[in-house]
Amino acid sequence: MKIQAFLYNLCGRLTVALAVWFFLNPVMAADDDNNIFNIKSLVTQAELSREQGDLISAQQKLDLALKKADNTALQSLDYAAVELANGYNLLLSNKKESAEQRLKSAYLKTAGSGYLHALANLYLAYFYLSNSDNKQAIIYINTGLSALVLGEHEDLRLNLELLKLGLNNETNSSQLAALLNIAKRVDKQPANIIKAKLSLKLVQKYLDLLLSSLPMTINSELQNLSYSLLNELLSSTQSITQYRIEADATGKLAQLNRLDSRIDEALSLTEKAISLAQHSQDHVLLAQLLAQSGDLFLVKGDRLRALTAYGLAVDDLYAVRADMPIALPDGRSVLATIIDPIHRHYVDLLLQTVGHGNSETSQVVLAKAIRAMEAIKEADMQDFFLGRCSVSSSNITDWREQNFPETSIVYPIVLPDRIELITQVDHKLARHVVNVSGQRFQEQTQILLEALHRGKDYRAASRQLHEWLVQPIVADLKQSNAKVILFIPDGFLRAMPLSALYDGKSFVVEDFAIVTLPSLSLHNLARSRLVDDADRTLLAGLSKPSGSSIDQLPNHFVEKISGQRVEREALIEELSLPSVEQEISAVAQKESSTTLMNDQFTVSALKADIETGQYHKVHIASHGYFGRNAKDSFIMAYDQNLSLLDFKASLEAESLEQEPIELLTLSACKTAEGDDRMLLGFSGLAVKSNVLSAVGSLWSINDDATMEFMRLFYDGLNRSLNKAQAMSEAQINMINNKKFKHPFFWSPFILIGNWQ
Repeated sequence: MKIQAFLYNLCGRLTVALAVWFFLNPVMAADDDNNIFNIKSLVTQAELSREQGDLISAQQKLDLALKKADNTALQSLDYAAVELANGYNLLLSNKKESAEQRLKSAYLKTAGSGYLHALANLYLAYFYLSNSDNKQAIIYINTGLSALVLGEHEDLRLNLELLKLGLNNETNSSQLAALLNIAKRVDKQPANIIKAKLSLKLVQKYLDLLLSSLPMTINSELQNLSYSLLNELLSSTQSITQYRIEADATGKLAQLNRLDSRIDEALSLTEKAISLAQHSQDHVLLAQLLAQSGDLFLVKGDRLRALTAYGLAVDDLYAVRADMPIALPDGRSVLATIIDPIHRHYVDLLLQTVGHGNSETSQVVLAKAIRAMEAIKEADMQDFFLGRCSVSSSNITDWREQNFPETSIVYPIVLPDRIELITQVDHKLARHVVNVSGQRFQEQTQILLEALHRGKDYRAASRQLHEWLVQPIVADLKQSNAKVILFIPDGFLRAMPLSALYDGKSFVVEDFAIVTLPSLSLHNLARSRLVDDADRTLLAGLSKPSGSSIDQLPNHFVEKISGQRVEREALIEELSLPSVEQEISAVAQKESSTTLMNDQFTVSALKADIETGQYHKVHIASHGYFGRNAKDSFIMAYDQNLSLLDFKASLEAESLEQEPIELLTLSACKTAEGDDRMLLGFSGLAVKSNVLSAVGSLWSINDDATMEFMRLFYDGLNRSLNKAQAMSEAQINMINNKKFKHPFFWSPFILIGNWQ
C-alpha cells in the first residue's frame, strides 16, 4: 500500500489501476525491455488522460499500447493488463461491443492473478450494470471479491463492496449499516488519491440513499464520518491542484450541510464547487452543481436565481451532449441521473414564469420549454440505440417553421405537481395547466393500460384521462380546425394510445386522426421521395417459424410468451401465425410487390432487397420484440433474429438517401414488453433513418385482429387516403365491428412520422 500511495501522490491523479500493476511487476523479457517500457508508459499516460476526462486521447494511447503488445513478448498477465485498460476505456467511451470483447478476453487471462482478476470482475460488473443487468453484475462482483486474499488490496475490495450495495434490494437500514462498516474501513486507509476516490463514492451512496428515501433518519455516526472523510479529502487535494475531485467533494459537503439545514453554508460551498468545476472543464459536474445551487436558491425563496442557475446547467449539458456516455461508470443511467432531472426541473421553473396570454415573451418561453424536453427525448432514444451518435436529428426548431394545415401539435409535459399541455395553433403556442400530480396521472394511465391489454372495462379510466389530457385543449383544436393531432408523448405516455381516450360518447380517433412522434426534432416530417417511379412493396412474412431463428430466441422471450421453457415443436406451434399468409396475399393483390415468405424470408434476403432502394413500402409480418435497448430487440426472420441495430444499418443505406422508404409496417403478435420500448425502438428505426413513416403495435393482439386492421389500412391507402386518414378510418371501422369494437383490438396500432 505504501508503494501505491507513493505512486499516486507522485502522479497527483485519481486511481490508475493498471499503472499500479506495471509499477509492481517490472520483470519482463530482457530482449523487449525498451518496447515493454514504452507499453507501460503508454498505459500509465492513457490512464492519467482518462482520469482527466480525455477519453479520446486515452484510447489512442491504449490502442497503440495494445498494438505494441501484440508484437512484444509480454507475459500473459501483463498483456491482460493492457487489454483491461483498453476495455475499460472503451466502456467509458460507450463502445460496448468492443469493450465486452476486450474485458472478457482479459478476464480469462487473469484467472491466476488475484488483483488483476478482481479488477477484471469490477470492470465487467460496470459493463453489466450499464446494461441494467444487475443479476450478472452481482455475479462478477462476488467473483471479484473471492479473488482477493483477505487483507490485501483493501481499496479494490471496498470498491467492489460499494458497487454491490443496493443491488440485492436490501432494506434502507441494512444499507446504512453496510455503509457505516465501509466508511470505518475507508477512514483507516492511507491519505492518498485512492482514499479520496473511495470517499467520494461512499458519500455519494449515502446521499443517494438519504435523498431517495426521505423522510429517513440520518445515521449520525455515518454523517460524521462523511464530513470527516470529505474534509480530509479537501485538505489533501489542495496540495495537488485536483480541481475536479475538489469540486466534487465540495459539492457533496454542501449537500451534507443542506441535510443539516445549514442552507447559507451549503450555498456558499456549492458556489465554491462551481468555480472549481469551471477550472476542471467538467461540464457534466458543472451542470449538476449549478442545478444544486438552483435547488438551494429555491429553498431560500429566490425563484429567479434558481431559474438562472438551472438555465446555465441546461446550457452546459447541451454543450457536451454528443460526448456524454449512456451510463456512468457505476452503471447508473446518465439520462435518469443527470439529463432528465436537470432539464425537467428547468422546464418546471420556466413554465411557472408564463402567463396565460400569447405574448411574444410567452412564446419564447414555451419554445424554450419544448427545446429542453426535446433534449430528454433525444437522449432517451440514444440510450435505446446505445450511443449518442447513433440517432440523428434535425435542427430542434425546424418544427416551428413548417406548415401543417389542419394539424395541431399536442405536447404534454409530466411534472411532479401538475401536467402541462402545450399546443400549437396557427403557429402560436398555447399552454394549459392540469392540476393533477404526475404520480396520480401515471397511476391512472397504468390502470387504463392494464384494462386495454386484458380486454377489460376501460371506460372509467379512459374518461378520466380524456378529462385531463384532451378536454383542456378541445377549444385549441377547434380553433385550428384540426383534423390531425401530432401527439408527442412524455415518458410513460409513450405506452398509451391517445386514440383510446373516451369522453363518454366517442373515442378521440373518431374526431381526429392521430400521429405519434417520439419527438419534434425529426428530419422526415416534410420529406418525400425524390424519385417518382412505380409504387412497389416488399412483403416479408413468417407464418411458421421453424427455421434456425427459433433456436436463437432468448430465454426471457420464450418464458414471457409461454410461461416456461418449452420443447422446440411446441414453441413453433406457439409462435405460428396462420393468418400471415392470408395477410401477405391480400396486400400483394393490391400492390406491385416482391414477397419473401417463410424460408425465403432470411435476414440476408430482407436486407439486400431493402438496400436496393426500389421499394416504397416494406411490410413485415413476423414476431418482433422490443427489449431494454436496440441490441436486445429483434425481428424474427426464418434463419436469424434480426437485431434492431442491424436493421437500422440497412435502413441507413446510401441507396435510400434519395429514395427513402415511404412506409415501414411491422405486423406482428409479440411486439413489446408492455412498456414504451416499442415506440422508442420502432420509431427510432423508422423516422430517425431513411423511412418516412412507420406503423406498429404497442402490445400483442391476436392475428385475426391484426389481419383485419391491415386489410382496412391498405384499402384506405389504395383509395388515395393519406396515411393518417387510412389509419383513423381503419380504426373507426373496427370500432363499428362488434367483433373488434373493444380498443384492445384497434387502439395499439400507431402511425409514426410523416402522415401525408
